[in-house]
Amino acid sequence: MLGIWHSEMERIWKRKSTYSLYVAYILIIVAIIWSYKMTGTKIFRFGEGSMLVNNLNLPWLMMSEVALFLTLAMLPILYVDQLSGDLYSGAYRLYMLRPYRRLWFWLAKMLALSITTVIFVGTGLFISVLAGWFLFPHSSTFLKYGASTPSTLSDAITYILTFYLILLMVCLVKLMLSSAVCLFVSRPLFAYLSILVLSVFLFKLAR
Repeated sequence: MLGIWHSEMERIWKRKSTYSLYVAYILIIVAIIWSYKMTGTKIFRFGEGSMLVNNLNLPWLMMSEVALFLTLAMLPILYVDQLSGDLYSGAYRLYMLRPYRRLWFWLAKMLALSITTVIFVGTGLFISVLAGWFLFPHSSTFLKYGASTPSTLSDAITYILTFYLILLMVCLVKLMLSSAVCLFVSRPLFAYLSILVLSVFLFKLAR
């Protein structure tokens, strides 16, 4: 099982499409951070006002844009490329020649894509923490969303990590949804559009 997982990780990161997505993701993060640096404030999307950006709240404030790009574009494209792409190109037939059960291949691919998802989400957190420390004013307190009284540094760390953990869980749910769709829709473009439509439908259903 470990050997299959290692092979799947190599296959994911040897593709130019994966590196292109990863580089584009980093550039988007840098662009978001730079826009905050230029304005010094974050304007909330739904009219809740604005907030001054500092080293503590930067990782949390930039999550709205990062989560949008990850869940709607970056990761679904990666998932479809790895799942429907293999089915549509016929590459999966070569993997089936190896003496492993299909379930093991599926579990190894899901594990490899899950770890890749962790890398994407972790990269966003890591870059935002570094940028907050070196590019933005330092603060000893943290103001949570909708709160009127500031919180301590330890509360800020817990708050931010919780948000990123929730984002990771959402991305992994999107991975499960993508794997289910790709079993029935082999064409990558149609698979991506199906995932997008289902995501919107499930979001409205859960509200």
